[in-house]
Amino acid sequence: MHLKNKLSIKHIIKKPVSGNIPTLFLMIHGYGSNENDLFSLKKDIPENFFIISIQGIYSIGSNKYSWYNIDFSKKNQFINNISQAKNAIDKISFFIDEAIEEYQLNKNQVWVCGFSQGAILSYAIALKKTDKVKKVIALSGYLEKCFLPKEINITSFSNLEIFISHGKYDPIIPIDWTKKGFDFLKKKKIISLYYKEYDSGHTLCRSNYQDLINWIKEKQKKF
Repeated sequence: MHLKNKLSIKHIIKKPVSGNIPTLFLMIHGYGSNENDLFSLKKDIPENFFIISIQGIYSIGSNKYSWYNIDFSKKNQFINNISQAKNAIDKISFFIDEAIEEYQLNKNQVWVCGFSQGAILSYAIALKKTDKVKKVIALSGYLEKCFLPKEINITSFSNLEIFISHGKYDPIIPIDWTKKGFDFLKKKKIISLYYKEYDSGHTLCRSNYQDLINWIKEKQKKF
């Protein structure tokens, strides 16, 4: 798949089959991965989406990228550089606007799907761009409260639908972190909040994958 350099973040795309104004399905990979990781979902995602998978800002090895530094030695907080992470949030948020204009996409129905570090960013971007992002898929990640807006308007959450999944035996991101975020979100007036734990580690197991695809297809039928 050809890596596109025209916009502010390198990315790969899969165009929809429909001639209508398409919906953006943005994929954000995890630490040490690349744009091809989540892009493998494309074969099972409905064909009316305009799929974009973006490449991390920082190169950390051969075909390995990240969005911000992580300190795995810290048990309670492994984001090594908060300002760096917030910069990634701003960059991806800006990219969404760029992509909508460049590819002539629906500006009011953006989906954001992230794994691990990408899931952490997906939460933050959704709450930053509530006017555009309506669906969030958070795989093996957690809601980082330091990225929440200083003042949270309850209506900011009212138009969101969120899919959250996590492995019970995840050695990278403790499931308790995900549960805390889920408990926080349960108190908000979110249209739809899906949460499920799986007998897996830091990965997208087969049953998780199938539940995810089913959720996407179910929600896709409603717009």
